[in-house]
Amino acid sequence: MSGGVKMMKPKHIKLLQRQSRKLRARRVDRNTIAVESTTNPLASHIVTVRFGSNGSVHARCTCPWAQNRGVACSHVMAALEYLAERKQRTLSFWETEREARRQKQRVFFLSGGGIKSEDGVWITSRGAA
Repeated sequence: MSGGVKMMKPKHIKLLQRQSRKLRARRVDRNTIAVESTTNPLASHIVTVRFGSNGSVHARCTCPWAQNRGVACSHVMAALEYLAERKQRTLSFWETEREARRQKQRVFFLSGGGIKSEDGVWITSRGAA
């Protein structure tokens, strides 16, 4: 989303991360993950994920938060964690690049459609314990 459209980032990212770890996810195809709805466990939201060569991650979800320019909904977090688990990795989500880099782990940028750090969320990846 370019043209000065402001993306919405979660205010309580660690709470959202904990909630996302309770959601079931399943792979639909190479770039698509179905994640159960937080409001209706009988329904799923569809998350599409694309990885950029520069450490960027682009993800879209069908939930209302994401459809209203929200970045890093619990469904996206759950989908990315699902993919990380397949590689025996675990993820943490951070509001700022500084917080992420302080972890001394591999860092990714979850883009909210823009390229500026205020338009997305930072992710660290480490080996699963």
